Amino acid sequence: MPELAPIPFARLNLEQVRERLLAAAAFGESLSPDQLEALAGKLSTGLSIYIEATQNSAPRAHTPGRACLDFRGHLR
Repeated sequence: MPELAPIPFARLNLEQVRERLLAAAAFGESLSPDQLEALAGKLSTGLSIYIEATQNSAPRAHTPGRACLDFRGHLR
């Protein structure tokens, strides 16, 4: 299986955690400390990838605050 790019990998990790927690809640399952630790590790990895991707992106041009834009995103 080919390796995923960082963002899809992070998305997959976060979706797996979400699905596991939803399944546990839906069926009244208790998660062991080891299971919770594994889920926390997946969350941490996914969030770290997103943080790194957003902090290392090219700086955006300065845009005025939303209060200065109309409903179409044009300057007032």
